[in-house]
Amino acid sequence: MYILSIFTIVLMALLTGYSIFLLHRKKHKLAKLSGTVVVTILTMMGGLLSGYISGILSGELFFPVGLAVLIGFVLGFIAGQPVGILAILSGSVSGIISGIIGALLGAILQFDNPTIMLGILLGLYVIILSLVILFITVDTNGKLSLDTQGISPFNIFSAGLVLIALFLFLYSSDLVTIPGEAEAAQKQETNNTPAKTELDITDETNPKIDMMVTPTGYSPNVIKVKKGVPVELNITNPGDNSCFSTFMMPDFNLNNVNLKAGTTKLTFIPDKEGEYTFTCGMNMYKGTVIVE
Repeated sequence: MYILSIFTIVLMALLTGYSIFLLHRKKHKLAKLSGTVVVTILTMMGGLLSGYISGILSGELFFPVGLAVLIGFVLGFIAGQPVGILAILSGSVSGIISGIIGALLGAILQFDNPTIMLGILLGLYVIILSLVILFITVDTNGKLSLDTQGISPFNIFSAGLVLIALFLFLYSSDLVTIPGEAEAAQKQETNNTPAKTELDITDETNPKIDMMVTPTGYSPNVIKVKKGVPVELNITNPGDNSCFSTFMMPDFNLNNVNLKAGTTKLTFIPDKEGEYTFTCGMNMYKGTVIVE
């Protein structure tokens, strides 16, 4: 990652420096409007890439944003100086905004393999800066011309589809981690997994169990009872839930018991040792009766 970052910084310095050199050299031949557009594009790409690199390397927001803002502003001022005050303003503002966006992208959207996204941005930067250099060269040389009508709209549309497909692939391949998503999924999984609650009534002569139906399952969901001793089971269901409204423990002849809202009283005799399962109607939420 650090090697690619250093390579990117060096290449960006070379391309950006050469572009600014051409602006200074061709400033009298380049139209003001064309120069302003070139400066805006130049600082926008430079701010975006520098902000992204600082974001992924630091992993936090304050420093990358500040550094990207500084780089974008300085780059806009230097690139716009040979063109005019409007180019300086346009370049500085675009550099600042794109730098902030790049820093946010690098710091917030953390990648399991950040070199892939850096490689994509670097490729776009090289392509766009090459077009900028080509434009300056052609626009300031009366002997050269560039016929853009020869570029088919279909080719541009196809390139856009390829780029979209690439981002969709990255998103579906788990190479990108969206902040908060993993934590939310883990929290949701924790909320949906009932805590293991145990109740031991093997020493009671008239055992009674008060069981609650909760959004995550039964509580208690592990019950220890004594063989041959009748057990009274009081199940409280706070709502007439379509799944929880049915209770089943077929090993002790409790089949498809309808649990209405409120408390339902059941009895069973654990006449055989072992571990037996009770479930809801859809077999989604389960519990265990341990007979000793």
